[in-house]
Amino acid sequence: METIGDSDTGLKVAVIGCGHGMLDTIYATLEVECATKGWALCDLDLLIICGDFQAVRNKLDLNCMSVPFRYRKLGDFHKYYSGAAQAPVLTLVIGGNHEASNYHFELYHGGWLAPNIYYLGAAGVVRYGPWRIAGVSGIYNARNYGKPHGERLPYDGDDVRCAYHVREYDVQRLLHLRSPVDIALSHDWPAWVELFGDHDDFYATKPHFFASALADKLGSKPAAELLSHLRPTYWFSGHMHTRFTATVDFGDGLGMEDALQRLDDVPEKLRRVLPRVPRSKKPPPPPASTATKTEFLALDKVGSDPTFQWLELRNLDHRPHADSLDATPYLDRTEAGKSSLHYDEEWLAITRACAPGLNIADPETHVVAPSTARKVPAASVDKHRRWVRANIVDKKLLRIPFNFAPHAPVYDPDSEVDAKQQPLEYPNQQTAQFYDLLQIPNKFAV
Repeated sequence: METIGDSDTGLKVAVIGCGHGMLDTIYATLEVECATKGWALCDLDLLIICGDFQAVRNKLDLNCMSVPFRYRKLGDFHKYYSGAAQAPVLTLVIGGNHEASNYHFELYHGGWLAPNIYYLGAAGVVRYGPWRIAGVSGIYNARNYGKPHGERLPYDGDDVRCAYHVREYDVQRLLHLRSPVDIALSHDWPAWVELFGDHDDFYATKPHFFASALADKLGSKPAAELLSHLRPTYWFSGHMHTRFTATVDFGDGLGMEDALQRLDDVPEKLRRVLPRVPRSKKPPPPPASTATKTEFLALDKVGSDPTFQWLELRNLDHRPHADSLDATPYLDRTEAGKSSLHYDEEWLAITRACAPGLNIADPETHVVAPSTARKVPAASVDKHRRWVRANIVDKKLLRIPFNFAPHAPVYDPDSEVDAKQQPLEYPNQQTAQFYDLLQIPNKFAV
């Protein structure tokens, strides 16, 4: 996967599978590994962490994380939140299934978890120079996929276990994208992606995964749908606690199902559970990209041995597509000569168009009102895109502001917290300012 890019569009990136709250270890190891490549830490453009980041600010946040009590650890993040430590490289993260879900909920549309650490949200798309990066947080659970987010503080046991489940609403927003993505992130793997790599070795060393595949329960079907639609140059994941590479070759097919059916080395037992291409008179929506291949990389959890199992340094080459969007609004540089994070024009339009369909629980009653939203047509997204261009792009407001401020209590080692005690819900000023930018009602106001 490693290719050498030119100085203007190449991306020096570090990728990690599951963070597990070990930021001190991550940044220290990163400096050592960069040195082995002849890089300084400041040469890195981005550090990407593919979930289980564990943005735990204090002891109460631990009670909002789906981890058995005896395994709960505060981790290092609280130091970066309070300002006692500083992330030395711009860090981009998505959520997994072991998170302080209450904090992620405050930043549903993304935002700074701490200085220099940016969360993509439940689903999100951002720009870093010419690079377009998309991500979806959480893991797939068929039972909760079609449901709204009914979890609201104080959480009960069920809330803690389902707050991190991927929702159809967020996947559908990403499926509205009509322009190419360079990098896509998910915590759990797209379903069936292992079949495009050395699946024989994978199943031999992880036989319980083969059993899950035979039961059609391995990986995320929504992530597979996104992979089929987005066809990014690179896709990074964590969750399975193993390093794995694959190249998904779409060829001239219509999507993932076609590519799977063309594989000739799939175990016969498994072939019987592969998805079949639907025979519909109505053609599927066109993919967001005309790219024919996606390079997939999954990595292990921090601390695994050896280091390359969980940390990968890459110098990625930007491969612009014929149908790529104009990158000009995103190319301004920082004083250090780096690109900076920007909102994505198309994604802002999609977020605005889909806003009426976002249903969350009332903070007082915990009741989710019935949805009255209808399917969002492409024409609606186009209309909102014209609004975004006139009110945000033309006014040069795409650059993501650094508007982080700590608002929840910082870690106090002397505080006494009961194992079931829940924190308050804090309105996050970043979310409020994001809604102000889009000029739509803030559904997360408390």
